[in-house]
Amino acid sequence: MSVVRYVNKKTGRVALYESTSHYDPETKQSRPIRKYLGTEGPETGELVPSSGKRGRKKGPGDNAGHGKKGGTETDYRFLAETLKKECMEKDARIRSLEHRNQLLRSSLDRIKEIASHMPEA
Repeated sequence: MSVVRYVNKKTGRVALYESTSHYDPETKQSRPIRKYLGTEGPETGELVPSSGKRGRKKGPGDNAGHGKKGGTETDYRFLAETLKKECMEKDARIRSLEHRNQLLRSSLDRIKEIASHMPEA
């Protein structure tokens, strides 16, 4: 078992891993198995252990979902009000379009009636 250092060339951070060898009988070769330990402190050069959790840490202002307040609870009242408002707007739009459609149909019927009384050339 040994400690392996990886230096990220872009950021300059040093990651430390615990490495152990494992023999693979299929390929008949030795393969390393590495376990992440943490990073190396920039000033001291000592190990700064990882928290053991995967992924990035969430900052205080990070909210992944919409309609979220402060924590992880969803504000269902706010969502319900928003959906109700959107439905009312859509219903009003549908009513206005149906009315317009009715006016256009009546105009078309009048045009057809006038066209039927015209002599053909």
